[in-house]
Amino acid sequence: MFNITDLIYRIPDFLTDSECNLLISEYESRYSESDFEQCQDSNTGILTEASFSRVLLKEGTESYDLVFKKTEEAINHYIEYLNSFDSFHIPALKGSMLYSHVYRLLKYEVGSKIHPHSDHDPWTYASITFNLNDNYTGGAFKFFNGKHEVHLKKGEMMIWPADYFWVHEVAPIETGFRYSTNSFLMTIPQEIKNQLYKTLDEIFYFNENKEKFPKEYVIK
Repeated sequence: MFNITDLIYRIPDFLTDSECNLLISEYESRYSESDFEQCQDSNTGILTEASFSRVLLKEGTESYDLVFKKTEEAINHYIEYLNSFDSFHIPALKGSMLYSHVYRLLKYEVGSKIHPHSDHDPWTYASITFNLNDNYTGGAFKFFNGKHEVHLKKGEMMIWPADYFWVHEVAPIETGFRYSTNSFLMTIPQEIKNQLYKTLDEIFYFNENKEKFPKEYVIK
């Protein structure tokens, strides 16, 4: 048998120092474009803004191509790793991580964190992060409301399943800055997902917590 935390897969030194520095430089050169993102707090159910800032990678750039290539490589390693358990539906798992979307560079400054949340989505099956530096304190990656803690090194890759069981967070930065890049692994392309959501928006009313109700039952 295995522990659920064994499904968290890590590879140290997956990115070289120069690759990490390239991505950090990309973030800093585009800092003026940075923004924030929201997701539901898994403990309160409230849509909450994370305190890190992000820059979305642009398709066709050196940074985008690097993250795309390394993500594909990481997925292949993860599938091989999962296959070693002799316990899972590997062909289906391969199909569930064919596409990656929202390649983004993140910067956590002192006090920055992300609250407990999950990356669940109807078409998202895993999440991946690359840690770009380690000259900071705090910033531990925590799963299951802090019951399992991970400290990532510079260049380290981590990939894990994405559903409601996989509550995770990043603890506040105490000193320095933490840089990383993240994306979500999906079974369909982002363009199709956008179209599906557009269709759903025409049928359902979504409240601020992304709960959906048929529009015919919504009191106007």
